[in-house]
Amino acid sequence: MKSKPRTRERQLKHKHYAGWLYSIPGFIFLILFFWYPLILSFVVAFQHWHPIKPPVYVGLNNFQLVFNHPLTPLVFKNTLIYAGLRIALTFLIPIIVAILIMEMRKSTIRIMMILWFIPISGVALTILWKYIYNPYYGLLNAIFVGLGFAPQRWLSDKNLAMLCLILPSLIMFAPGLIYIGALQTIPEELYEAAELEGAGFWSKIWHITLPRIRPVIAMLLILAVISAFQEFNLPYIMTKGGPGNATLFAVQYLWRTAFGYMKLGEGTAIAILLFFFLLTLTIIQRKFFRENVDE
Repeated sequence: MKSKPRTRERQLKHKHYAGWLYSIPGFIFLILFFWYPLILSFVVAFQHWHPIKPPVYVGLNNFQLVFNHPLTPLVFKNTLIYAGLRIALTFLIPIIVAILIMEMRKSTIRIMMILWFIPISGVALTILWKYIYNPYYGLLNAIFVGLGFAPQRWLSDKNLAMLCLILPSLIMFAPGLIYIGALQTIPEELYEAAELEGAGFWSKIWHITLPRIRPVIAMLLILAVISAFQEFNLPYIMTKGGPGNATLFAVQYLWRTAFGYMKLGEGTAIAILLFFFLLTLTIIQRKFFRENVDE
């Protein structure tokens, strides 16, 4: 009779050790590709670092060079404007579209989920949009000329380049599949009870739908803010920061400083500043955006 408890204890120990054993590859991956680069970046930010020459400690000199550089205010201004416009114009649209799709037939919902699930390369879409904006043979100017308007130099115009980078995000930023999945978890009984109380379509959305998917909205909002401030592919492929640095954003500025001019210490200092800025935004957002659906 005493052998069974001992056997049970051995099984629990084996499961405990097996869990740790299976976790070792994940820990190694995190150490090598996350924690080690993160710690190294804090070290490099205080050094005059070169891939061939030995590093030299310079203290806060890299941060002073970044703050005193004439491009730094313009870069962070461009980044704030781009991130604000992108969040304002692209974040709410997938929520509205997902709610409207849920009012359709189930067969239509399945088709829309399949279309949203199709993997499409963001770089390929960016290159396609660059051809659409082409001032000579682009689709957008062809439409403008057909409607009687004058052709525009979209990506070469300082007043239009920023908006031209926002427009592809309306299509490329589409977490609608996640919203549809969250909407399907809402019990139908809540809507039926609301209808018995005389609630209309918009009343059900405001008092049932939006509160129940609030945790998903909060999570995706954080990811959207981080993604907007870390945008690199879109401006690099389309404008390379031009015209006249009108679309030069923080990550491209970081890349140009670190790898274009081989000033790795200054580039890492920019990365550290961006890291703390995004961390502050995330903390503020987590503090003021409540995620409890029962509140």
